[in-house]
This record gives sequence, C-alpha cells and structure tokens, in this order.
Amino acid sequence: MTVEFNYSHKGANSKQFRMERLKEEEIGQTLSRLKNSIASKFLKRKRKKNEAEQEEEEVQLKFRVNGVEVDTESKMCVSDVLKHGSEVCINEQKYQVSVNPPTAVKIDLPKSIMSGFPVFPKVQLLFANSSDCQYRWNRVHKNHHNISLSEQKEATKLLSNELMYAPTNDDIDSKLEFTCVPKCGDRSGVPVSVISKVEVEAGPGICPFETRHMFTADPTDSSSFRVMTYNILADVFADSEFTRTELYPYCAPYALSIDYRKQLLMKEILGYNADIICLQEVDEKVFMKFLLPALELNGFSGVYKMKSGKVKEGEALFYRTSKFKMISEHNIDLTDTLEEDGCRDIKEKVVKYQDVYEFYKKRKNILQVCVLESLADPQKKLCVANTHLFFHRDYSYIRVLQGVVSMRHLEMVMNSYKEKGDSISLVFCGDFNASPESALHGFLTKSQIIPGEYKLRVKDTGEEVTSFDFTHGFNLSSACGYPEYTNYVGAFQGHLDYVFVDQTLEVVSVVPAPDHELVTQHRALPSVVFPSDHIAQICVMKWK
Repeated sequence: MTVEFNYSHKGANSKQFRMERLKEEEIGQTLSRLKNSIASKFLKRKRKKNEAEQEEEEVQLKFRVNGVEVDTESKMCVSDVLKHGSEVCINEQKYQVSVNPPTAVKIDLPKSIMSGFPVFPKVQLLFANSSDCQYRWNRVHKNHHNISLSEQKEATKLLSNELMYAPTNDDIDSKLEFTCVPKCGDRSGVPVSVISKVEVEAGPGICPFETRHMFTADPTDSSSFRVMTYNILADVFADSEFTRTELYPYCAPYALSIDYRKQLLMKEILGYNADIICLQEVDEKVFMKFLLPALELNGFSGVYKMKSGKVKEGEALFYRTSKFKMISEHNIDLTDTLEEDGCRDIKEKVVKYQDVYEFYKKRKNILQVCVLESLADPQKKLCVANTHLFFHRDYSYIRVLQGVVSMRHLEMVMNSYKEKGDSISLVFCGDFNASPESALHGFLTKSQIIPGEYKLRVKDTGEEVTSFDFTHGFNLSSACGYPEYTNYVGAFQGHLDYVFVDQTLEVVSVVPAPDHELVTQHRALPSVVFPSDHIAQICVMKWK
C-alpha cells in the first residue's frame, strides 16, 4: 500500500512523504521508517544551515489514530490501523485516511494543438474511472505564469467539460488548461491541472477528408453498417531521418510528427461515422494511449494485435457498441500457422521451393480476426478480418502464400459457426500490398490460382513457382470497387487497400476517392492535410 501525505516539522515548510509498505507490515515498523524519513528530510536542512553543528536532535513523533496513541512497538498490521475514514494525528497535524483515493497520476497534452482538430489528453488514472471523472478545459493567456492573478483571471475562459475538446479560432494564440478531478463513484481525489506547452495554432485549412465526410454525415440505419479500412502510417515508420530525407522529402517535417498527425487522424476517422474500423500500421502506444480511449469515448470498443517482430506495430479493429458485440477473436501469426496441421497440404507445396519456404518463415505478418454479432438481429454474425501483408514488390509469391493461409484460417473460423447453424458473413479488410492485376487479388476474387496463370518467380533464383494451385470456398468481391490508387507516395502510386466481402453482403454505397488535384496539391502523401500515405476506403453494406 502507498502512504502519502504532506508534513511540516517545527514550523518548517511542509514536505511531501510517500512510502510503499506491505499491508501485512507491523505499524511499529512503518512508524520507525516514517520517523527516520522525517529526520532525514528536516534535520539535513538544519545541518546544511549550520555546518558546525554535528549533533542531531531526535525527532519526537506522536502518532494517534482516532485519538488512540500508537507507538513503534505496536504489532498491529498497518492495513488494520490505517483504515479508510480514520483520523490520524502526527504530532498536532491531523489527517483523514483515504485508502486507494482516486488519483490522476499524470496528464500529458499534445505538443501540437490546432484550431478545428480534437485534442485528446493522455490521462493516467489510479483507482479512478475515466467515465466518472470530471473534466474542464480553460483558455488561458499564453504567458499565464508570468502575469498577475487578476490578469490570469480576466484571460481565463471556460471552454468545455468534456474529456475531448476541439479548439476554435477564438483559442488561437492562447494556451489550453486541462483539469481532471479523478473520481470513482462518489469518491473524489485531488484535482490535477496542466497547461499546454504550446499555443493553439491555426489549422492547415479544410482537409480533403472533410469533403469526403459529406458522404458519411449521417449514421447508418439498423439494416446496414459502414466499414472503413485505413493504413494510418505507423509513427515508427513516419518520423525518422530516413523518412524525412529519403521516403517523404516533400512532406513538411512537422507534419510527420505523430502529435500533428493524430489530430488529423482522429478528426478524419470520427467523421466517417463508420461502424467497423480496421486500421493497419498502428503503433502499440498510439493504440493504448490515444486511439482506444478516444474511440471508446465516442462509442467504440477495440482490440489490437501486434506483429511478432521487434517493431511494435500491428493491426487494430474497432466496432460501434450500439450496433455490434464481439463474440470471439481468432488472431493468427501467418508464419506460425503454416506449420499447423490445418495447413499441411499448403506447406507440402511450399517446401518444394526451399528459398521460398525459408523466406516465408522470417515474415512477421499477422491476421486479426473478430466475430461480431448484430445487436439488431442476433442471428446475423460477421467474421471481420484485418491484415497487412508483406510489402516488397518482388515477392508476390509470398503475398499469395499469406493470402492462402489467411483464407484457410477464415474458412475454418466460418465453418465452426456454420456447423452450429449460425448465419455468418465475411468482411476481409486490409493493406494487401497487391494491385488488382496481381496473383493475390486473382486468388482472392476468383477463388483459385492456376499454375502458370501468373508468372511467379523466386527473386534470387528466377525459378518459376508452378506448384501453387490453391483454392478457397468464398466468393469475394472488392466492396469499394477499384479506385486509381489507395497509396500515393513520391516513387509509387497504386491500389493496395481493399474491403473484400462475400456474396451474402450487398454494397449500398461507397465513399468516392478524393480529387487527384487535392492528393497532389503538396506533391504526394503524407502531407499537411493527409496524415497518412494511404487513403481510407469506406463503404456501407447490408445483409442480402
């Protein structure tokens, strides 16, 4: 347990004391340590003030709980003495014991704040519920700490009592003050306030995704649902010397910062009013500290699957809790799954090409799979898959194999529900790193790959792969059609991202791609108005 309090000894300025003790520890031992700690803090001060004085005075500590004195010889457990609501006296200073008080441990505000874009603070809570806490946003003078109290009061204006706040043009050139009153039910802790280190700046203007929001202004009705897939460009891949100078030299360096990009990402994602959101290239920290709490605040629940490599990024799947509930997860590592019995026949054909097999075993790609149940009609279920396949253009045969393993796993998941009599449909989202002319796309949409139909050659040897004659049992189509591109960077433009659906689903509408002139306004993606190098794919569908 943690014992924390402020104490002043003999009129000196009070100091904060914090001790971590075992609940089973004898209170006498706790008091002895407390006495030594007080002596250490306050008597050191006296020695520094008078170096010639060597003799240390002994700290006299009288400790009473509810009027009963407790000494250093007491054998009672500290948890039995320091009970919630008890009155504790240390000498003449009185305290009321609060066990596990709601606490705002730490609050961080972004390093970039722009008008028109939502700000979501990182709030680390202890013994508190985010939904119970009270929040307050104030606009304060940019030199708040350097002006008089009367000037502070005059410049401070209440803006919002919500956890998330979108600054307005009136806030430009001012700073924001965020306050959290940590709460758990009826219990309240000490309010904690922080002031942003930066002033609110003007935003980049109207972003192209805001034009696309015109097509998603209304939420879907009970008979349909909106799906979005989006590679959001992981921070680990975006903000480095290599990306700033080699990969995205045309993009302003500040626009590659995650603090800048996540403001655009949140506004873009929320504006699509999707019911199912599949994201790729999601940093673990971005998911845990930003996307998950922010989207939960807006009616979503989400799950995350990180890749198995050293780079901490992966896939995230969110669903609107007013429309769906999650039944189960069936995530896999695409490399490990090839070694399982269910893929034995696939492996037998792969090992004929040892170079292919060895290279495949080093891949870190995963398949995230969730089964969702419609709240409007519990008889209807969705198997939603989300993936990001191997990227290198010279390894199309590796992507084919990853697609084959993915479809085998999805067949097994779907069949397990169909065998129980459930009606279940498939939605397969992701960055497949495959064009509409590729072997992988052909396999997914034609339900088979015929040897010789695509020239699959091993990169290092040039040997043609002729034993890949795989099939699957789905009838898949691209729900968002075939835009000219979904990825647009300086050295490459192409269609890589898809929402594949089976024949039990009907596409109702598709959000059009942004105008090419807007994509190339700053040469390529990402840019100050596009937070990723990919373009989100969004469509509405319903069960047939």
